Amino acid sequence: MTLSKYSLPLLAAMGTTLALPALAGGLTEPVYEPAPVVVPAPVAAPSNWAGGYAGVVLGYAEDDVDITDDLGVSPDDQPKPKGGLAGLTGGYNFQSGNWVYGVEADIAKTDLSDKGTFDLTAEEYDVEINSMATLRGRVGYDMGRWMPYATAGFAAADADYSFDTGADTISDGNTMTGYSAGVGAEYAISDNWSAKGEYLYTNLEGRFQAGGGVESADVDHEIHAVRAGLNYRF
Repeated sequence: MTLSKYSLPLLAAMGTTLALPALAGGLTEPVYEPAPVVVPAPVAAPSNWAGGYAGVVLGYAEDDVDITDDLGVSPDDQPKPKGGLAGLTGGYNFQSGNWVYGVEADIAKTDLSDKGTFDLTAEEYDVEINSMATLRGRVGYDMGRWMPYATAGFAAADADYSFDTGADTISDGNTMTGYSAGVGAEYAISDNWSAKGEYLYTNLEGRFQAGGGVESADVDHEIHAVRAGLNYRF
């Protein structure tokens, strides 16, 4: 087949047309997908538990009493006073990182009373705890809004004892002293308000004086208390 004089220009034009897309594609800049942005997980900053606070406390307590008179005789049925308590509390915290150290004091009105009786006689010991107070250290760990803690320190209570012979009643008041220890957790409701719940074990020793009679006795107390409190932090 003989190519005409118009064939060569026509073929050249067609080749140029076919080559243009390839050249155009070659000159196009590559498209890169943007790298995913990794957002670090938020880290909860320690709360600020440092500073003073004051509040109220309510609770319930049970007391295991051991009475032994000067002749070594004890009631067959020992007293087990139980009842409610309500009081005021206050303290101060220091904070280092997540650790919280502080001191706390409280005083509460209590309503704990019971009788210790004998199987073979009408005699009985009456025990009534009127108030309790503690001065304790606290060590807690800041978990954001929550702060679990342990606590221990000095405790005291005011108690009334009496011995009823059936014909006469001998009474004596006493201030008992000992120690208190427990655990709890506090929750920050807001920047200023927090609520807490705690368990306290208190061991106290007292003495019932019956004017030198054989009814005089040593009195030991083991008090188990659960308490809830509301604090305002300054």
